[in-house]
Amino acid sequence: MQRIPEPQPSVWQRVLQDITTPFDRISEMTYGVIMTLTIISVISAASGGASRQDLIVAALGCNVAWGVVDALMLLVRLRVEQVHQHGRLRALRGVSSDTDFRDGLDEFLPPRLVAVLHPDELWNLRQRLMASELGTGQPRGGGAAVWLAALLIVLLVSGITLPLILPLWLVPDELMALRIAQGIGVVMLFGLGWLLSRWSGDSPWPGALGFTALGVVMTGLCIALGG
Repeated sequence: MQRIPEPQPSVWQRVLQDITTPFDRISEMTYGVIMTLTIISVISAASGGASRQDLIVAALGCNVAWGVVDALMLLVRLRVEQVHQHGRLRALRGVSSDTDFRDGLDEFLPPRLVAVLHPDELWNLRQRLMASELGTGQPRGGGAAVWLAALLIVLLVSGITLPLILPLWLVPDELMALRIAQGIGVVMLFGLGWLLSRWSGDSPWPGALGFTALGVVMTGLCIALGG
């Protein structure tokens, strides 16, 4: 049976569609906002007079470190998922009945979608799998897209810090600078909630307001626990 070559998406298509989702990217930026607000608030309260440089370095350093940790965990997760899915595809190629093939599809397709597939659609899908290279040979590496995705995570978590620490650098009054930074953080949470709601298909206003409230509560909890 002739093999059907797999379509090859562009590197950035893989990064933005296959490797990371909008939820992943928005979540990473949300972590960055919450961590920055927590750090500058906790250090300001605990020290009773931490220098602006201390706050900026602490916030930026923590988010860069967290971005690196998240990026490394992304690389680990992608490798584990790649090996796991390769094994499942190999097993799916070897099933002997349509029932087993249908059950195995739950690993790759939503169960509700699998449940409505007709027998002829299952047969066509099975033939296409057998004609492809999926589940054959050894698991492939992720290539440049995996490393770009990891770099993207670092940049998202680190970059989201900059608008929050900018008032600490530009505003003369320290208390006012802190309040402006906190206000910017609330606005950013609202914007991230709006984007998340739009992506999910939900109503943006209620979703953004609810996400903002949740972010403020999580930030307050982190501050109450000492960061």
